[in-house]
Amino acid sequence: MAIWNDKRIYEWINSGGVENADQICINPASLDLRWSGRYRIAGLNDWNEQEDCDSLLLVHGAFYLLDTLEYVKMPDNCVGKLFLKSSAGRMGIEHLHAGYVDPGFEGTLTLEIELRVRWPITIERGARLVQLTIEEMVDRPAIPYAKVGRYSGQRVPTRSKGLPK
Repeated sequence: MAIWNDKRIYEWINSGGVENADQICINPASLDLRWSGRYRIAGLNDWNEQEDCDSLLLVHGAFYLLDTLEYVKMPDNCVGKLFLKSSAGRMGIEHLHAGYVDPGFEGTLTLEIELRVRWPITIERGARLVQLTIEEMVDRPAIPYAKVGRYSGQRVPTRSKGLPK
């Protein structure tokens, strides 16, 4: 496997691989992804409805689903890995590492977020919370995610559809 560099990420974006991407978000070996302003919060028994705002007050003890402003079209010969931006981590934000993007996935990426510090933190629409690395596989899979995945095409923070059997 080989990790894509900034030149390869730039080419991917320019060929239509990422909608709403900003070239300022390209790093030497990753692409910063920004918060769309859409979110869900876990309640006592279920998730609230998807909401949209310009800023969100994160509080300790709550669990949030956010999604990215960028709509990603993962090539069917690559996988993506999401990592929390270190500046977000240093504020006390935690991404719960369900950050694997399968070959052939297409959609916004749902982020599972908790606040680890005891004081509230406000995030603004467009905040760079995570970075995406792209790894090229040695061969294409026999069945890409586009054919078997349950979250392809999502455009909102999507709650779990249950564990596969």
